[in-house]
Amino acid sequence: MIEYKINSCKYDIKNFIKNIAVNEFNINYWNEWLENQEYDKLQEKPNILISAEQDNKLIGICSIKELSKDECILNSFYVEKTRRNKGIGSKIFNMCEDYANKYKKIILCVDPNFKDAITFYEKRGYIFDYYDDNRKELYYYKNINSYKEVK
Repeated sequence: MIEYKINSCKYDIKNFIKNIAVNEFNINYWNEWLENQEYDKLQEKPNILISAEQDNKLIGICSIKELSKDECILNSFYVEKTRRNKGIGSKIFNMCEDYANKYKKIILCVDPNFKDAITFYEKRGYIFDYYDDNRKELYYYKNINSYKEVK
């Protein structure tokens, strides 16, 4: 049985991402970047981290990090290779998007090597914005139509 948890991931997120990015996609230039990330902070409010876990193992993650009262960034969206195309990624991604409905805009960035992820985002209404040559990432955004001013 797959368990979906909010802000209570006890697994090593950094190594989970590294195994996918470096080992599966041969993106070695991420090593230094990954070492400098503080993934534990993704579980602190106002951020949210959704994890999918099965048999005492992390199999997928997705997070939202607040940038301002109007914008957030969806990041760290990864699903273990053998678990893809089974609805796990869609479930955790949708949970993060539901949380993000309080913002006006969701931003995300993706490595151009992640072709399946790009297709996934575009099918969900994300629009290409620009390519950051320094970071070697594509930036996408989605305006939230259901945004309601919080009073």
